[in-house]
Amino acid sequence: MNTPYLIQQAEIYDDPETKGLDSILDFDYMGSAEFEYGALAKSLKEIRKDIEEYVFSNVEIETKSISVFCKKADLDEIVSSIRKLAKNEIHLKEWIDFSDWLDCKKVRNKFWWDIGNHFMFWASNARFELKFLQLIKKEE
Repeated sequence: MNTPYLIQQAEIYDDPETKGLDSILDFDYMGSAEFEYGALAKSLKEIRKDIEEYVFSNVEIETKSISVFCKKADLDEIVSSIRKLAKNEIHLKEWIDFSDWLDCKKVRNKFWWDIGNHFMFWASNARFELKFLQLIKKEE
């Protein structure tokens, strides 16, 4: 796994009029070309290609519960990276509000997706996770 660099952030919401992951996630405009031109679709395709290797894991970071969705083999390294992101110790292409959320500041986003390393993490939310699990495996 490479050091995280391209992390897309999104608001968790519910839009029954929309299909796929867009029905539960409202993605931020990140402001760089690397996030455009089908970057999310490419990462999603990579995830789905290896979906049987992916696991959910709950992790405590500071006082918050985080759900991580990644390849089981990469879990320890990814959790280590998320802990570094929490402390702003990793320089990303674009700013994300993860550390602000951990500091209990009011933020819009509670979902983050590393589109280079193909893993996701979010504020633990059982209702969201049920819908996510149904949608992540579907071809859209």
